[in-house]
Amino acid sequence: MIESIRCPNCGAIAERHHHTYLSAVKTQCEKCDYLLVMCHRSGHVLESSALGLSKHYCSITFSLAPPITLRINLLA
Repeated sequence: MIESIRCPNCGAIAERHHHTYLSAVKTQCEKCDYLLVMCHRSGHVLESSALGLSKHYCSITFSLAPPITLRINLLA
């Protein structure tokens, strides 16, 4: 499935591809060369690129936090 979204980097129209057989979601923008590939199940970033970002405007901090696990108990 392909959906049209706004690019989180530049705001232009971008594409989000849902690859169910790979359990991956790919977001890409042709205007600023933004690319983000994430695992649908775990939320981990598999590949990322934002070549259109200038070093002057870009300040990114990454945090390697463990994934959050939720346990839901159903009431009978």
